Formats: sequence, C-alpha cells, structure tokens
Amino acid sequence: MPTVFVKPNDKKRQYSRVQHLSAIEMPAWLSFMAKAQGDSLIVDMEAEDLDEMGLILRLKDFAVDEVVLLATGSHPSAHIQQSEAADRLKKGVEAIFAVPVRVENRLYFDPTLMGVIPYDKLPVKLYRAHNWHSWGRPDRSYGVTFSSISCPFKCDFCCVKDFYHSDYRQRDPRLVVEDVKALVAKGVTNIKMMDELFAIDNKGTRAVCELLKAEGLGELINIWAYARIDTVSASLLKSLRGAGVRWLAYGIESGNEAIRAGTMKGKFTNAHVQSVIQMTKDHDISIVGNYMFGFWEDGIASMRETLDLAKALNCEYSNFYCMSVYPGSRLYDEMKSRGVALPLTSEEFAQMSPNFKPVPTKTLDGRFVMAFRDAAFNEYFRDPGYLAMMGARFGAKAVEEIKAMTSIEIR
Repeated sequence: MPTVFVKPNDKKRQYSRVQHLSAIEMPAWLSFMAKAQGDSLIVDMEAEDLDEMGLILRLKDFAVDEVVLLATGSHPSAHIQQSEAADRLKKGVEAIFAVPVRVENRLYFDPTLMGVIPYDKLPVKLYRAHNWHSWGRPDRSYGVTFSSISCPFKCDFCCVKDFYHSDYRQRDPRLVVEDVKALVAKGVTNIKMMDELFAIDNKGTRAVCELLKAEGLGELINIWAYARIDTVSASLLKSLRGAGVRWLAYGIESGNEAIRAGTMKGKFTNAHVQSVIQMTKDHDISIVGNYMFGFWEDGIASMRETLDLAKALNCEYSNFYCMSVYPGSRLYDEMKSRGVALPLTSEEFAQMSPNFKPVPTKTLDGRFVMAFRDAAFNEYFRDPGYLAMMGARFGAKAVEEIKAMTSIEIR
C-alpha cells in the first residue's frame, strides 16, 4: 500500500483575485520525500486545483498506507501560511479514512544529498510561471531546480534557517544541469532557481553557470533567481546571463539607508543600489525589485523614499509588500516584546488575502501601511515611463497584461 504525499491548495485564500497571476510551482521537496519512501505517489492539490473534497475523492482510488501533508509553498516562509490548510486537511482525511495523516512543515532531510529531482512523480504540464517571468515568452511552462539550501546571510525578518534546519549547503553542480536537461526534454524552459541566494560569486554558482553554458542550454532557458546588491559583479552577471539567467530578484527592501542597515540586510547605499541595478540591465538581465513598507522605524516620509527609489530604478517588475513578521525570525521576537498584536492565522499572513493583518510601525497603523502599499503598486505600474520601457523590452502584449493587472481591485 502506498504512502500518499500531498501538497495542499490554499491558493484562493492566499491570493484572492490575483491568483491567476501567481506561479504554480513544483513541490521539489515533496518529490524527494516521495522518492525516498519508495512505494508512494503525489497529489498536488494546487496544480490540480483540488479542494478538500477533491482530495478525498482522489484518495478513495488507492489503498493508502499513510498520508503525508507537506505544508510549504514557493518559499520557506509559506509554510507559516500552508500549515493551517494542512491541519484542516488532516482532520478531514482522518474523519473518512482510517489511516495515519502526518503534517510536515519543515525539511528534516538534506536535499543536497538526494540526487536529481524526480520530476516524473509530478504533473509537469500543470505548473505555470509567474506572469512577469513569461513576458516575451511563448508559454508559461514552469520548472524548478536548486544549487544550494538555506542562506549564508542572517536578515532580521527572515525565517529560512528555521525551515531548512540547516545552514548554507551547496549541491553538486552537475545535478543542477541534469535537472535542467530533464525539464527542457519535457518542454519546460521557464525555470526558477530555488536557492535563497543563487547570484553569489562562489565556486558552486560559477560551476553551474559554466556547465549550463557548455551544454548549450543558456539560450534555450529562462531562469529567474534571487540576488543581493552586495553579492554580484560584472563578471558574475556575464556568467549568469550566459547560463540562461534572464531575471534576478533583488531584495532592496527600503529606500531609507538607515532602515535598510538596521535590518542587517546590508550597509550598501542607494547609489550602490542604482549602480548594481544599472549594471544588471547592461547585461541584458531583467530585474524584480522587492520592497517592503512597514519597518518599525518607517514613517510616511521613509515609505515615500522607498517608492521614489523603486520608480527611479524602474525595474521590469517590482513587488511591494507590507512587513511580514514570521515565527522563527529575530524580528518576530522583537515585535512580540513590544506588545504588537501579530498575525495568527494563515489568512492574516497572506498579503493578498481580504483578512491580511498588516503590522504597525512605531508611528503608523498597519492599515495605513497596507493602503500605502496598494497605492504604491498602482503608481509604479501605471507610470508612463515604466510602461514605455516595458513596451520596448517585451512588446505590446506585456503592456496590456500590466494594464489588466492594475485594473484588479484588491479587497
């Protein structure tokens, strides 16, 4: 009798009216767990768009020995949001089937030792890239690979080490290339490098880039990966682009240098940020700028600094978030000690949910911060200069998609 590994589907609660713009990502960790189990199968509720009853109907087709629910999404912080959905599923499945149901919301194995990702256990054709990742591409096919786990840095608001139960570890670069070959053979060319930080100048990243280029994959694939302002150079960017990295996501976070330095995100100046962003563009790599409003020291003026910096950088895509305070981060302990009422449920953590609970700053109510974030999103993406740049880079179709995106009312 098989063990059934399940990825919960909490898409509607987390993304509300914009879920069609988000990615549906391969659960790589789940596929490793299923492979290690031997007699097993995967039900990806998100990819198949199943609700709780849909899962129960699927399970009726199998003589199930055990059900394992992995509560993690496209980023380790998502396990905070997915845990509640997994707990609900656990109760529903146990009420109908007399089998043990186990919920996992952290990794308790080292995926750097697990070989090639077993894609054949996954419904490959059902995954889709983010809307921005596929701009200028023929489809939204989507796959994942990784070259490392955890992160060599320690940002105050981050909880990734709590998820991985591990410090930074690198994978054999040859396995990354085998993953990419397998995805391309299945017709998948839009790929996420799942590393918390891939664009860092070390032997592992350099080796991955050299191998992908040597295999002739660089011009076929469209990789996006995470980067930091203080970890890239012109030489590294050239290697990344040659390997098929066409998008880098930079955590810029704040336009106020003092606030940014206070989060341990880096002591780089805005001038340094501008220099690296321009250098990235010069290497024909598009950019996702990530920004947050609602740091404890944030006020109206500093949040405006962040938006003004974002507009000046004019990245091809920008994410604007309210500050999230996740259990397992240093910031969570600090905010608790200040007596701040923090989110408790998965929907209160989900940025696009109608029940999202934004945290306050020292001087601003959380709902004011959320209103500023929403206004910032529209100001950025409706800017004529931005739209003109995007038309020149990706064509009229991308511009129309952006206009449609900004027409969606977030409730």
